[in-house]
Amino acid sequence: MKQSLSLLALACALAACSAAPSGTGSAKSAGADAPSDKSASAASGASTKLTVYSGGYEALANTQGASVGMPGYALVERPLRFKLKNGRNDVSEQSLPPAMDIEAALLQPQGSGVSVIGQRYVSAVAGAQNVIVVAIGRKVSVEHTAGGAKQTDSGVLISANNGLTLALDDGRIKVIRSYDSFSLIDNDNLLPRHSSLQWTVNADKAGDAEFLLSYPMGGMAWRAEYLATLAPGGGCKLALDGAALIANRSGGAFNGARLSLVAGEPNRTRDTVAGNFGYMAADMSAEKVQMAAAPPPMPVERAAGEYHAYDLPQAVTLANGSTERIALFPRNGAVACERIYSFASAANDWQPPTPLIDREYHGQTGDLPVMSKVEFTNDKTSGLGLPLPAGRVRVFDGGDFLGESALGHTPASAQIKLELGKVFDLSGKREATAFKLDRTGRTITESFAITLKNAKKHPATVRVTEPLPRWADWEIVSSSLPSKKKDARHAEFDVAVPADGETRLTYTVRYRWPQDVKP
Repeated sequence: MKQSLSLLALACALAACSAAPSGTGSAKSAGADAPSDKSASAASGASTKLTVYSGGYEALANTQGASVGMPGYALVERPLRFKLKNGRNDVSEQSLPPAMDIEAALLQPQGSGVSVIGQRYVSAVAGAQNVIVVAIGRKVSVEHTAGGAKQTDSGVLISANNGLTLALDDGRIKVIRSYDSFSLIDNDNLLPRHSSLQWTVNADKAGDAEFLLSYPMGGMAWRAEYLATLAPGGGCKLALDGAALIANRSGGAFNGARLSLVAGEPNRTRDTVAGNFGYMAADMSAEKVQMAAAPPPMPVERAAGEYHAYDLPQAVTLANGSTERIALFPRNGAVACERIYSFASAANDWQPPTPLIDREYHGQTGDLPVMSKVEFTNDKTSGLGLPLPAGRVRVFDGGDFLGESALGHTPASAQIKLELGKVFDLSGKREATAFKLDRTGRTITESFAITLKNAKKHPATVRVTEPLPRWADWEIVSSSLPSKKKDARHAEFDVAVPADGETRLTYTVRYRWPQDVKP
């Protein structure tokens, strides 16, 4: 296939693709084919520390390739050891995940008498344009077709603008507008096959030196996965299991790592253009799920700045492309809860600056579903009192699946409300029945009717939550059933509906505003 190269390709200059500088008496950096004796080895008795942050799990789980800027966030601390000689040394490390944030990587000596002078990143060869850029000024061989015949020219590549310009061995300058193949004759390890981080290190004396390589990366995230099982019989008790799901799509594997899971999402800055190392994860067509053996030691929960962290007592292995499930806390077998049938009209929770006098601003009307909910308080009285990381809660009634609900980061003592699904045998209808605006008296009076039907063979109580969005100063002036103020913008009614029957709730609300407010 014919190929040509424009001047635009030369914009992909790879300054880092040149060999690392070496000083007097220092070893050459690791080449493209094999690491030199200055490549890293694992530090004795030490293991990688991995801190994974929540957030981005859903976006990451189905990601097919690893690259910089992908969803998820993790901090890595890897112990390394280099054999150094006295003076200047050039050392390198090639085991780099593609999702690594190269700019934030930091190598720190763990002993005295050693200092890091410089750090550079060398990208692996990623395509023909990389080769062309590095080849300028070096001898190349170009195969092309001229007059219908194949021929090969060798010479020094002096330009790649609008074709290839060669300085031939006989002194001629030849421009090849299109070519079939291109070879770099004197590569001299200029085009490494593996990406690497390279450092210039100074040592006061020869010997083994311990380092800690730390860097952030994307491609790894976690979320909580909860299983709530309602107990049979009267009342409401549930058993709650909590686990962590950790997704690794970083392009690298972590074996025997010390793992901390942080429930929190620190702010991060992201470049508008993300680099890509050309890596596509292998065996990503089907997610590999690894289930943790039971019952392992539970993670130790602790404060981590403004967040909560869970330190795992046992080492873990996170293969690239895997999803690991790890228990977060022991099963809580008797959490006090409340099962609720809920009927609510969706409304905008916006607080208006003046009373809303438009007659049609009254929330949803017509046929609306009755929803099944489970609510409980995350406190010790109810049998919990734990900080609960964000995740999914799946709820079962014995062996029957009721539904699932998303749970945000929930501190101890907070109220948890799980909306599970529409109730088959309960239905409702909401109607706006009257509206009166009295500008002189500065009031709005509005009436509604809610009809609830029950096709069950036993009675049911439905909690009706009504929006009161027109103004902050309101009161229920009449109702067919007792009401209570839920909050500044809602009223609640508990409506008993007989078996195979219906109940009609009616109420009237009045809004008032002071004289200096003009609706």
